[in-house]
Amino acid sequence: MTQDVNKMIEELKSKVAVLMSLFSVQKSQNEQLKKENEELKKQIEQQQISIKGLEQKVNTLQLAKAVSDTSGNSEDKSARKYIEGIVREIDSCIALLNK
Repeated sequence: MTQDVNKMIEELKSKVAVLMSLFSVQKSQNEQLKKENEELKKQIEQQQISIKGLEQKVNTLQLAKAVSDTSGNSEDKSARKYIEGIVREIDSCIALLNK
């Protein structure tokens, strides 16, 4: 009877050892994935900053093009509409800041 109990204890010990080994592997994989996740978040943040900068450049170029193209009356109207749109956007931003 004690031999059966000892055998069961040894089996439990070996199963616990296997589980501890698996836990250790999963824990290291989890840490690695967390590091990778943080790196990817940083990359996304940098790309979003880059996108915002590029959008600002595009808007600036569009505004410069609209203002510099004064060869026709319809283009003057499009430049005016574009500038009015920017002014409205600025006004809405100011309104949001005042809230």
